[in-house]
Amino acid sequence: MASMSGKHKAALLLTNLDPATATELLKGQPQEVVQELAIELSRIDASGEAGKESAVTAAKEFCTTLQRSVAGNLHIKSFIDTVLKGTAGKEKAAEFKAQMQKAIYDKDPFIAIGSASAPQIAAALGDEPPQAIAMILSNLPPKLGTEVLTRLDEETGNKTVWRMTKPGEISAKTMRRIGEMVCKKLVDLTSEEGIPFEETLPKEILRKVAILLSGLSKNKRDIFLESIQGNDENIAKTVQALMVTWEDIVKVENRSLQESLRKVDASVLAKALFGADLIIAEKVRSNISQRASEMVDEETALMSEPRKKEIFEAREEVVKPLREANEAEELRFIEEE
Repeated sequence: MASMSGKHKAALLLTNLDPATATELLKGQPQEVVQELAIELSRIDASGEAGKESAVTAAKEFCTTLQRSVAGNLHIKSFIDTVLKGTAGKEKAAEFKAQMQKAIYDKDPFIAIGSASAPQIAAALGDEPPQAIAMILSNLPPKLGTEVLTRLDEETGNKTVWRMTKPGEISAKTMRRIGEMVCKKLVDLTSEEGIPFEETLPKEILRKVAILLSGLSKNKRDIFLESIQGNDENIAKTVQALMVTWEDIVKVENRSLQESLRKVDASVLAKALFGADLIIAEKVRSNISQRASEMVDEETALMSEPRKKEIFEAREEVVKPLREANEAEELRFIEEE
């Protein structure tokens, strides 16, 4: 692809579309642009290159360029600006780029999915059911599928692999619907307002920073947090949140935990405790009143199985008063021997 001219790449992109869509895209483009692309399309047609691997590669390169993250911001090295350099102005090139992106995604959303990075795909799959994830992974290149699978949590990964061993009849319409849904999430995740997943620091590293800072006095801790915030506000928020996590509940002194749990609604506790590790569940249960425990049981009996996202949000709500107490230096932890 590196040796291809810009016009050749643009023409190859157009061959990925049906004639009506390609014609619609070219409406309003300068006449000289249309003429040069028409000539290039004729050459491609004569050579039999249309529909071959190079055409698909051109579409994937375009999608990959749109999703590339650099230094914390979406970096669009205007693929279309490059392929139409010298023939179209910046405004027309940007318009053409947006139209081309939508057209390619609409025709085959799996081109966009397969062009994304493993962290982005894993994030886009998020709380999707194992059936949908299995279908997506089955349509990815093996190496990329493996990288995505390793980024899923253990439970989701196990269920997904099991679903992949039991493929059912999935209609083309259903496949397309799921592909479009994941593709939309990818676009949202890699929008300029979104957080780029390629550049996100591993949670384990930020957790170590959080633990280190949590051992300092509030004044010193705040100075370091302000310094981090000056460089990246999102990382600062993450570090602050990781100072106290759901897993830390077992390390909190009973009196401190009791005071915080009184602020949490029974319905929230019921969701938070769904599928929780036994040691955490027992710690929580032993630090709420019998009446509160009965209310949690009532809520559990009435609710349907919560989604993973709902469980996560409930646990964050349980941890919130613990974080507030920690920020005020009122949270007490069990001293390690």
